[in-house]
Amino acid sequence: MRPALRPFGVLLAAIAVLIAVAVASSLPATDEGNPSSSSPGRLGTLALYTWMDRLGLQVHRISGTFDVSNTDMLVSYDPLSPFSAADVDAIMAHLRGGGDMILAVDNIGSIDVAQPLLNSLDAQVAAETPAGTATPVQPFDSSDRVHTVNFGAGFAFLDGPASVALLGENGLTVAAAVQVKGGGRAYLIGSTLPLSNDGLRHDDSQWLVLSTLERARGGRIAFDEFHHGEVSAARTGAAAVFNGPAGIAAVLAALVVLGFLAISGRRLGRPVMDADTVSVPSATGYVEAMAQLFSRSRRLGAIAARYADELKRYVGTRTGIDAHLDDAAFVAALDAAGADRMAAVHALLQRARILAESQPGESTLLRLARDIDAFERAWSA
Repeated sequence: MRPALRPFGVLLAAIAVLIAVAVASSLPATDEGNPSSSSPGRLGTLALYTWMDRLGLQVHRISGTFDVSNTDMLVSYDPLSPFSAADVDAIMAHLRGGGDMILAVDNIGSIDVAQPLLNSLDAQVAAETPAGTATPVQPFDSSDRVHTVNFGAGFAFLDGPASVALLGENGLTVAAAVQVKGGGRAYLIGSTLPLSNDGLRHDDSQWLVLSTLERARGGRIAFDEFHHGEVSAARTGAAAVFNGPAGIAAVLAALVVLGFLAISGRRLGRPVMDADTVSVPSATGYVEAMAQLFSRSRRLGAIAARYADELKRYVGTRTGIDAHLDDAAFVAALDAAGADRMAAVHALLQRARILAESQPGESTLLRLARDIDAFERAWSA
């Protein structure tokens, strides 16, 4: 005769059914209208967040409380809840302290909630704009890769004394940079399409993002989820699964497993030896790992351009020369200032720009990175 099922086996079967039902009931529907950086829908920015993270940039999300103290670049994309006076003060203090931000709006709702911030930036909306193609008003991309950007229906901005037009459409400014006293910049984009999951892959949207980050000096990038309604300390990202039925089911499953282990007296795996060593990666290993990470992005030419811009920022910081000058003007200024090593800087910049126009291999980029690092170390020494 077949032996009867043990009570513990029946309990396991019941919990398994409960888990299956809970997970099936918690599967999300389409999320096309959610602008969050956790949303895979057309309007979301999960692709942008993931791309920046894979490029090795320091990205995080702001939720629970609106705290920009640990941020260099704030991305406020299609905000849904109003900016309070305290929020505006925090952003303006961030900008005056040398921080930067990107504000992307394209509908009546996000314009209304962002209006207090626009007023503090002395930025005014000029008119509504239809969907179309935006082109640079003036050169602003050091790699000259931004030529056309697909824009959705949105808004144009009036030119102001502290603003610089970046992109135009039908004679109207649809993207501008506002210089804030203290060194920071606010990049205003009159459409959310270029940064969205749906639009990031079209035309030169990705180069627009990279050029903006280069001009903003990179650093720690924060996506503003607070103004998407995440005002509580709810878990986000992978931990958000514990907020719903799936989380309850997972907790139940964990309790069942722990109970089984306690009853059966089993342990998890073999004992670990005390003399367990952990190797610390060398600088060369770190550079090789970064090269592999960038290689997966398949944007290797842009990486060489970023190395050149980083070298100019390094030298400019120590000589007082504006790193935003083109390469020829930068080298000429370096020579006029009587600084030594001008020839070495010129050679490295030429080498990086040539690689930026091609598809260099991982080893070629690694040699360039090592040579620039060696030059900077020699300068410091």
